[in-house]
Amino acid sequence: MPEPVAVHGLLAVGAAGYWWQDAESGARLLRGDASGVSEVALPEGPDGLTVLSVHPADTGPAAVLYGHPGGDYGHLTEAGAPDRVLARRPALVRLPRVPSATGGPAGPGFVYTGFPPDARLEDPPVDGIRVAVHRTGEPFAHDRAVPLGDVPDALVTLEPTADPDAVLVKSTARGVTAHRLLRLAPGSGRPTVTELPAASSPRTRLVLGAHRWWRGEALGTPRAVLYALPPGETHPSAGEPVAFPDATAPAWFWGTRQGVVVRAVVAGGTEALYRIDGDSPEPRLLAQGAPGDSFPEVTAAPDAGCALWLRVGRRSDGGTAGHVEQLLDGTPAPRTLRTLPWPASAPGTTRFCAAGDGHRLPVRLSGTAGPVLLLEHGGLTALANAPLERALEDLVRAGRLTLARAVTRSLVPAHRVPSGERGYNDLLHAARYLREHTGPGRPLFVLGHSMGAVGAARAVLLEPGLFDGWILRFPVTDLVGFPALGIGRYWTALLGDPSRPEQRAALAALSPLHLPLPAGPLPPVLIQTGTHDTRADARHGRRLAERLRGRAAVTLSGYPVGHVERFCQAASRRAVAEVTAFVLDRAAFGHDRAVPARDSACVHDGTSAREGASGAHDPAAARDPEGASP
Repeated sequence: MPEPVAVHGLLAVGAAGYWWQDAESGARLLRGDASGVSEVALPEGPDGLTVLSVHPADTGPAAVLYGHPGGDYGHLTEAGAPDRVLARRPALVRLPRVPSATGGPAGPGFVYTGFPPDARLEDPPVDGIRVAVHRTGEPFAHDRAVPLGDVPDALVTLEPTADPDAVLVKSTARGVTAHRLLRLAPGSGRPTVTELPAASSPRTRLVLGAHRWWRGEALGTPRAVLYALPPGETHPSAGEPVAFPDATAPAWFWGTRQGVVVRAVVAGGTEALYRIDGDSPEPRLLAQGAPGDSFPEVTAAPDAGCALWLRVGRRSDGGTAGHVEQLLDGTPAPRTLRTLPWPASAPGTTRFCAAGDGHRLPVRLSGTAGPVLLLEHGGLTALANAPLERALEDLVRAGRLTLARAVTRSLVPAHRVPSGERGYNDLLHAARYLREHTGPGRPLFVLGHSMGAVGAARAVLLEPGLFDGWILRFPVTDLVGFPALGIGRYWTALLGDPSRPEQRAALAALSPLHLPLPAGPLPPVLIQTGTHDTRADARHGRRLAERLRGRAAVTLSGYPVGHVERFCQAASRRAVAEVTAFVLDRAAFGHDRAVPARDSACVHDGTSAREGASGAHDPAAARDPEGASP
C-alpha cells in the first residue's frame, strides 16, 4: 500500500505553483511549472523549530518562517538579512526589488505582519500586530511599521494585488472589518494608506486584479453574490453581479492577473470550480465533481499568472485519487501536475432531521456498524487532509465505526439568535435523530473541534443521557471570557461582545463553561489542547476540564502542536490515536458512566494538566500566570 499523504499550503508565484506534501516520513515542498515537478530544498530550522512556510520569489532569496509545529507565528528569516523577526503565518506579500531611479537603495522585498521587537516565540504574541515593509537583505530591525489609523492592534491579513507596488490590507477590530490599500512609492518604498469602503461582514472579500476588481458578499451562504467592478471601484453599485447557474452559490474566490477562480457549492453539496475572465463576467465551468468529490485546497494571486488547486475525486475503479492541478492565464483547461494516492472515502448517505426552528439539517452517514461518532461537518481544519479524518475513515471501512457529519449552520452573534438556536444547538438535534434511527444499543459519541466544540459540549450538557462519550479537540468553551484568551478579542463580530451587558447575558446562556451542570452523571470526556495553539487558547479546555472533575471521567491531554495538525508530526499522530482509542475503548462500556478515564491529568508536553485550570466563575483566572493575557 502506498504511504498516505496530505497536501496543503498551496501557493502561486508567477507561472509556478508550490505545495507541501506530508507523509509520516516527513514534509516536502514541491514546485510545479512548465518543466515539470521538482522538490524545493529546505534549510535547517533554528533552535530545533520546524519550517512553517516558505515564500519563494521568481528571483532572489526566499523568505522562510520557522516556528512550533502547527503554530500560527514564528521567526521570519531571509538569506542575506543578519537577523530575524517574529511574524504571523501566512501574511507576507512579495514585492519586486526595483532600484531607485535616483540611484538610491533598492526598493522593498516584501510586506509582512509582525510583532514588536520584544515579542518572544515562547509567549503567544497577540498584541501589537503590525504591518511592516522589509528591504531585501537589510536587517529586520530597520523595518518600520505602517500606521493603520486608529486600529494598530487589529487582526491583520495581507493580500497581493495586480499592482506590484500595492498591497491589500484586511483588518478586523471592535467588530468592524476594514480594507485598506497600502501603496509603496516605486524605488523609495515609502508607504501611503488609502481607506476603502468597510466590509459589510467578515464574509466580504476583495480581489484587485489587473483588468477587474472583484467583490464578494455573504460568501458561503445561499445569499452569496460576486460583483465584477471596474479597476479602482469597490462599491457593488459600481459593477455588475456575476450570474451563476441556478442553485449555485460562490463559497470563495481567488484572483489571477486576468480573472478569478471561484469555488462554488451546488445544491446537494457538490463543489464546482468556475473561471471568470477579466474582460467578460461570464462564469465558465472548469471542473465539477460527482457527489463526494471536493476541492479542499485552492490558491491564486492577482500578481501571478496561474491558479492551483487540489481535486479529490473518484477513479473509474471506484477508488479515490488526489490531483494537484494548475490553470495558467490564457489557457482553456487545467493540467495535472501531480497525482497522489488518496484513501477512498467510505460510501455515504445523506439524511435530514428537523432542528428546533424547523430547519432541515443534513446529516451524512458513512458506515453501518460499530459505535456512532457525530461531528460537525466544518468542525475539523482542512477535512480532506486532517490526520483524524483519515483515521476515522479507516475505522469506517473496517466496519468498526459509523461516522455521522452534521452540516450545522454558521454561528452568529448570540444576542441576535432567539433561544440559542441557529447552529449552537444543531448538533443536539442531530444526536437525537441518530439515537432514534441508528439502532438500539449502539454507543453514540460526539466530537467538536475548535468552535465546533461549543455545539458538541452544549449537546452533552443539555442531554447527557444521549451520549456515551464526548471529545473536544482544541476547543472553544468560554463564550464569556474569550476576549481575554489568545486571539479571542477578534471574535466579537462573530460571537458577540461580552463587555456589553445584554450581549454578555446571551453569551452566558450559550457558553459550555457557564451552562448549569445537569443533576446526574456526565459521560466520559476527552479534552485535547495544543501548547502552541493561538486560535483556541488551551485555557478554554483546561477550565472546562476543571469544572467537570467530580461529575465525569475527564481525560485532559496537552500536545506540543498548534491548531492545525499534519501527518508528518508525530505529536499529531499520537493525538489522533488517543481519539480513536477513546471511542473504541469506551464503546464497550455502553452507557456505564463509571468507567474511569485513562489519566485525568494526562499531558504530552511535560506540563501539568492542572496548571492554571480554573472555573469560569473564578475571578482569579485573569490574575494568575496562566490566566493572564499572553
